[in-house]
Amino acid sequence: MSGDVEPGGPEREDTDLEESLRRAAQLFDPVPVSLMEVAVEAFRFRTVDAELAELTFDSLAGAAAVRGPAQARVLGFGGPGAGLDLEITAAGASLRVVGQVTPPAHVVVEVRGDAPVSVGTDAFGRFTVDRVPPGPLSFRCRVGDAVFTTEWVTV
Repeated sequence: MSGDVEPGGPEREDTDLEESLRRAAQLFDPVPVSLMEVAVEAFRFRTVDAELAELTFDSLAGAAAVRGPAQARVLGFGGPGAGLDLEITAAGASLRVVGQVTPPAHVVVEVRGDAPVSVGTDAFGRFTVDRVPPGPLSFRCRVGDAVFTTEWVTV
């Protein structure tokens, strides 16, 4: 019986081994829930109509060795016809984000990270979010016809 492939041959062994390794990885080294949530959120919020807002200012750029941990981090993002300015400060084990969308308007800002949240702005485009866990963050908002999403920054 030359040339015949036996059931349970090398291909089946490879599949069985791959499945065993997958189960072992899930059991002994699972993907952290927070990382999975961030990955799912990043995929979910991708849209064709949203422009990527470019990081135009970061207070840590070139000054990481000088600034202390108690100092606020200031970030600025610019998108097509809109912008977002942020001040991020430590508040115990979490962070406090104070921001302003320009041009000023009542909009909803989505803060994406380990604990995603949506918050409305006041008439001047200002908002505050408390108890934000440290880690990667991204922001998404609609200002008039412009929808923009910031790149991910680690805070």
